[in-house]
Amino acid sequence: MHDEKDKRPRKNSAIIVTGGDARYYPLLRDLVDSIRARQEGKDFPVGVLDGGLETEQVAEFRSQGIHVVKPDWPSDKTRKRAGARQYIVINLNKSRLDKWFPDYETLIWLDGDTWVQTWEGIRLFRQVAEKNKLAVVTKTSRLRPKVMRMSPRPFGWVRPRGFLYNNAKRAKLPSRIRRSLVNRSVFNAGAYAISKYSPHWERWRFWQNICMQRGRLFSSDQLSLALTVYEDNLPYEALPDICNYMGPWRVNRTDGMLLDYFAPYQPASIVHMVGNITPKTLAGESVRAVDENDNAVEAYLGYCPRKNRIK
Repeated sequence: MHDEKDKRPRKNSAIIVTGGDARYYPLLRDLVDSIRARQEGKDFPVGVLDGGLETEQVAEFRSQGIHVVKPDWPSDKTRKRAGARQYIVINLNKSRLDKWFPDYETLIWLDGDTWVQTWEGIRLFRQVAEKNKLAVVTKTSRLRPKVMRMSPRPFGWVRPRGFLYNNAKRAKLPSRIRRSLVNRSVFNAGAYAISKYSPHWERWRFWQNICMQRGRLFSSDQLSLALTVYEDNLPYEALPDICNYMGPWRVNRTDGMLLDYFAPYQPASIVHMVGNITPKTLAGESVRAVDENDNAVEAYLGYCPRKNRIK
């Protein structure tokens, strides 16, 4: 007969955490199904941050052994600022996963509009995080050649328009910090992994508390994550784009796998349907893509049987 100790997470155990509201429930369910469809994910721990799920949806997740947590707001001020956008509580708690899931050694976050096509991305996230480094995909790559935009100003001057710089300016961070972020790459907080023992958590929360006082709540997680690395010099490793793949979209016409757009056309491991793709996927719509021979196709980007990928 097993005792209570047998139910505790194994040493070096990991959990995949996601989150969303009732509108995102179909995507959250698909993400869980995509994890369970992999041999490595059949018994892998999964957690969900409840950002406005319905009672029945929470019950369904819990019946599957999924750990559902209703996160707190950092303050009444942030809750009031969010207004009707109560789902923003998710963004404000990505830096608190070690508090909500303290029994796990490695915490892997995947946004609610992601799904797992292969296990390679999860393996790489764990490998880096277990070295007490931030494991993350940056927005600087061969898929996104523009790190920042420059707006012309009078007398030949130009004004930087990068994500980090703009958000740091809105948050009224010191000019030295704003200038230091002008040409820095953005860490995409839609997928990352950090060990529970890493110092990143406390510093991430420190910077996010500062950023959300005057800055945008929705983007405070990505700005503060960047400051954790660039200001505090905490270690990170930039993973391949396939670990948080956001397009452009290429699909293998033979087996229905979504691929990295450029050679050698590796399968995307974690598919992220960010931006205007997410509502299209929720509506069951397909998007423009190309096959392995550059022929135009219509492809559904959500989790589905591969034979149904191309419309």
